Amino acid sequence: MINIFVTYRCNLACSYCFAKELYGEYPNDLAEADFDRLLAWMQGASLPAAAFIGGEPTLHPRLVEMVQRTAESGISTVLFTNGIFPEELVDKLMPHVSNFVVNYNDPSLYTDAQSERLHANLSRIAAFEARLTFSKNFSSQYREFEYLLEGAEKYSVRSVRYDISRPSISSTNDHFTNDDTRNIISHIVRFVKQCESREIKTGLDCSVRLCDLNIEDRNYLERVSMKFSGICHPSIDIHPDLSASYCLPMRDVVVPNVTKFASQDAIMWHFADQVRPIRQFNVSTDCLDCKDFMRRCQGGCMALRRSSRPLEQISPSPSHTLEVDKS
Repeated sequence: MINIFVTYRCNLACSYCFAKELYGEYPNDLAEADFDRLLAWMQGASLPAAAFIGGEPTLHPRLVEMVQRTAESGISTVLFTNGIFPEELVDKLMPHVSNFVVNYNDPSLYTDAQSERLHANLSRIAAFEARLTFSKNFSSQYREFEYLLEGAEKYSVRSVRYDISRPSISSTNDHFTNDDTRNIISHIVRFVKQCESREIKTGLDCSVRLCDLNIEDRNYLERVSMKFSGICHPSIDIHPDLSASYCLPMRDVVVPNVTKFASQDAIMWHFADQVRPIRQFNVSTDCLDCKDFMRRCQGGCMALRRSSRPLEQISPSPSHTLEVDKS
């Protein structure tokens, strides 16, 4: 699945967000002509699914049309949203969205009006019995999860996508470092167990360093998770100008036009080749001596490992030259 960032505008200002600073680079929404080109490419590449994301995608004035056209072309559509949008959008989007993924924040982050709007929209989605997934980002300021379990019960949510907060390209957002992971991961295991006890399935959005878990917790997460890994793969984040990044925290690993590639797999292989030197950059001696390194684990988030050193300073391996297109 690809991620289409239709706008970087947002009606919230979450401290952990790694996308908000990109509004300065991409102040314009995805244009109609560019979406036409992108949809034609998605159809030609036989993409099975596409996610509409932001910023807050519901701020895009043509979102309903784009989602409808995508769904009618046979591509499953997923909407990533904070849930704070005009209530009439629910009825318009419902026939075309296969999964509403709602970033469900700590209640303290909403105004009373935002809380009311979120409740109305979640209630409406739940009443339609549409697929509804919660998204939880664990950050240093927002670790608690009881409110989310209560919300999942209230709105009949049966799946949760979670992650630890990752760095923005400037690393100025509220994010965990690799050194923090061992402490937060035990907290996340408790969260997953609480979800499992309520028959709520969970999946890790990115990857974690496997040695940060004891063997019992690691085996547990590998057994019960929809997705859990020590290796990350390209997310293919498409910007409003149709350029695409490996992921937003790795924003500078980018291609200028995603539609120039023959398929999703071609982009995946291209990005995988680009980041090969980074996977082995700034890892510990323990990683190099570990039998799982570069097989089942990459030693933690690559964006964190290289955040203190520019990408251009990394020496690529002779057989895999790293080319970064910043156009």
